[in-house]
Amino acid sequence: MIYTIENKVMKIAVDTSGAQLASVQTKPDEKEYLWQGDPAYWTGRAYNLFPTIGRMYKNTYTYRGKSYSLLPHGIARYRVFQLADRTATKLRFRLTEDEDSLQSYPFRFCFDIVYELVGTRLNIAYEVTNPNEEDLIFTLGGHPGFNIPFGGGTFENYYLEFPERTQVTWHTLSKNKFMSGKTQPFALKDGVRLPLEHSLFDNDAIILGNTCRRILIKNTADSRQIALDYPEFKYLGIWHAPQTDAPYICLEPWSALPATEGITDDLETKKDMTHLAPGKTFRNVWGFEISE
Repeated sequence: MIYTIENKVMKIAVDTSGAQLASVQTKPDEKEYLWQGDPAYWTGRAYNLFPTIGRMYKNTYTYRGKSYSLLPHGIARYRVFQLADRTATKLRFRLTEDEDSLQSYPFRFCFDIVYELVGTRLNIAYEVTNPNEEDLIFTLGGHPGFNIPFGGGTFENYYLEFPERTQVTWHTLSKNKFMSGKTQPFALKDGVRLPLEHSLFDNDAIILGNTCRRILIKNTADSRQIALDYPEFKYLGIWHAPQTDAPYICLEPWSALPATEGITDDLETKKDMTHLAPGKTFRNVWGFEISE
């Protein structure tokens, strides 16, 4: 089911399937900024990633001596959320464990996703509550796709820009598209800019660390831009369908990385996982703003 909220300048729609964004429009012209899931390239729009990110090696991980099988990006993207609360400018969706999820992720959990419009900005809050008597182990991530072009020009007129110079780290992929375990500096034009071209994604995603945790999509044809903030996320994935001319770009804030080539992760020792104590709630807020 699709639910919508709006204010004077924006209107969004969210699908209960995965609680993913289905539309992001500005008013009054109803300009669509969110990728609309063309199956010629990628059927998704804006996955929510929980309790893991990317692929586990051979889709398998271990926890306390037992092996579990998990699909790419965890379980949330494959589940139907329930609408938990709604106002004119805010939607709250909720997912809890079921018999099926417990077979692949052996924890009880409550995962809420809250969408709130504040002027030209959309805030997205992830809230995870632990009802277990032991730590709940998970990670979180977003996966929104943005139409390009959304303003003037063509794909090649667009670029990504960090507002501050930083020594960005590139976490490289193996030939099988797992993490290679290696890092290297990532060159940016003038220390801040990444011009977009389709060939950037011929080997799948670009995964960056040590960013300033704010990135803008801009273009040379007009002043329209999208600014994405991810203050509590350690990594940023940048992606479109490999070896295509896909007319979109995904900006993906992640709290942890996918599996490394050849390594079956143990959930308790995997790097960057959140360990949430019993009875506690974890909250992480990110979002984006559209300027026209």
